[in-house]
Amino acid sequence: METIQKIGFDLSQIAEAFNIVRDDVCEHLKQWLNVSYTFSAEEHHIIDKVYDQIADSGDYWNEEELKIKAVGLLFFLADVSVKNRIEVFYERPLSAVVNGFQLSVITDCMIATQTAFNIPKHPYFFLQEFKKGKGEKRDPEAQMLTAMLIAQELNKDHKVVYGGYLVGSNWRFTTLIGNAYCISQQYNAADKNDLLQIIFILRKLKELILNR
Repeated sequence: METIQKIGFDLSQIAEAFNIVRDDVCEHLKQWLNVSYTFSAEEHHIIDKVYDQIADSGDYWNEEELKIKAVGLLFFLADVSVKNRIEVFYERPLSAVVNGFQLSVITDCMIATQTAFNIPKHPYFFLQEFKKGKGEKRDPEAQMLTAMLIAQELNKDHKVVYGGYLVGSNWRFTTLIGNAYCISQQYNAADKNDLLQIIFILRKLKELILNR
């Protein structure tokens, strides 16, 4: 009988256990991030309000405040959901045995295909972790990477999985295919141009998922 091991949210341990390699080519990441859209006047009005809040106090929000005042609105502006096909889920558990390791995580935000009863089916994107920028020691990247490894095991399609993590106002985006891991530059939501690009990147996920 195979021995099932456990592993915590430690980035170095996860990288060693699953032979994660930092990829230098990153074509999937480039395809995702190199994107732009136009916004309506109504969308610009909402974006301006979100930006003002983030610039003023985003680094000091707790997880719930960040989720309600910023992240949820950014996903609304990104317009990712497609009825009966793609949905944004919050605080959903994921678990799987991957290469002999029991992995489990509560996903702060996940984009997935859905069943008729709004249950996540195939997860393709994860965002961890709605944490404030000051005084926290948890590692959102390790939790995000754990979720991405679980998704690969659940989907069993050998295709790219998308991720992101944020600390206060600062966002990074990632891709994982097999053991090849790519990570973006930092985007600061307190910078107006970066905030717009974050929304563009989130919006692109709909196209990427539908075209799988």
